[in-house]
Amino acid sequence: MTDRLYLSDPYLVSFTARVVAGSEQGGPPSAVLDRTAFYPEGGGQPADRGTLGGARVVDVQESRGDVVHLLDRQLAPGTEVEGRVDWVRRLDHMQQHHGQHLLSAAFERLHSAPTRSFHLGERTCTIDLDISISKLDDAALRAAESAANESVWRNLPVVARDFFGEERSRLPLRKEPVKGDRVVLVEGVDASPCGGTHPLRTGDVGAIAVLGVQKWGQGASRVEFVCGGRVVRLVAEQGRWLKEAADALKTAPRDLPEAARRIAEESNARRKLSVELERELSRSRAEEMVREAKGSPIVAKVERASFARVLSGAIAERGAIALLGAVEDGRAHLCFARPKGAGPAMNELLKDALSILSGKGGGSPDFAQGSGDPARLDEALAAARAKIASV
Repeated sequence: MTDRLYLSDPYLVSFTARVVAGSEQGGPPSAVLDRTAFYPEGGGQPADRGTLGGARVVDVQESRGDVVHLLDRQLAPGTEVEGRVDWVRRLDHMQQHHGQHLLSAAFERLHSAPTRSFHLGERTCTIDLDISISKLDDAALRAAESAANESVWRNLPVVARDFFGEERSRLPLRKEPVKGDRVVLVEGVDASPCGGTHPLRTGDVGAIAVLGVQKWGQGASRVEFVCGGRVVRLVAEQGRWLKEAADALKTAPRDLPEAARRIAEESNARRKLSVELERELSRSRAEEMVREAKGSPIVAKVERASFARVLSGAIAERGAIALLGAVEDGRAHLCFARPKGAGPAMNELLKDALSILSGKGGGSPDFAQGSGDPARLDEALAAARAKIASV
């Protein structure tokens, strides 16, 4: 079995080891060492990266008690190699993982919300909590965030080792162990079974920022957060977003909420006015088109899909059948309508037309709509007209 140096010294990033096995015949380049500082993926924490004897370590996995290093080229068994762990990645993962322990402990202590699972992503991290989202308002999130950061800034010692027997039985474990006897302990704050890499003191986490929460499954919630260096990067990133938004709206960043509300209100007012103008135009156009059609179905193409819907309804209200099409956002849109009562079923007519457009849609005998390939819109409208004429 591989001697796992990262368990006793998570800050070790340079080491020497002997290659005891290589990849199986036909498999990707890999190496098993007699000892390693590379952490294999597990427990929600991604694997380390770095170099091994000049080869690039592209992944690290656990297999039957050994740590398998996947490489970009093969190393010969029996050779002595120097390993170098990517410290920036290791520190980031330690900050996120230990920050998760402190945050999970805070949610359980303050809100009786145990953690179901943890995911350490490339950009942000999440914990799934056994609590309804209705109980996690902003005040509850901020309280847990504050408690977790208090544990960080107190710079408490972190103990990560195997505990046995009576000593282990006295630990107030936050969850039952899945395997092994290793426990990560912050006295008076948290005790959790874990095989991941953790700092020697909580202060190395730096800071914890809760970004938000969403419903996740039955009675559960997913909390998104970042720790350490990711907090700094996120503040800078969001600062750029705020500046770009403020520049676009020609306002100061602190005035963005009010500017956004004002623009939203103006936009809603313009949208309502546009809808009303479209309805007035449809009534005028419908009267003109019905008068010119002299009882024949009205087949036409208009500028917008929304106008086709309104206009087809206005035409049907005036006693005529409307077969309208529009091309918008790269799609052909069909709106078929007829006066209420007896007559050809618009949904069946649409079904045949959409088969020409390779599209989808549906509706009722009085009104149906759908969309498809715009290249054959004229053909689809002509086929619908011909089918009505044959009835």
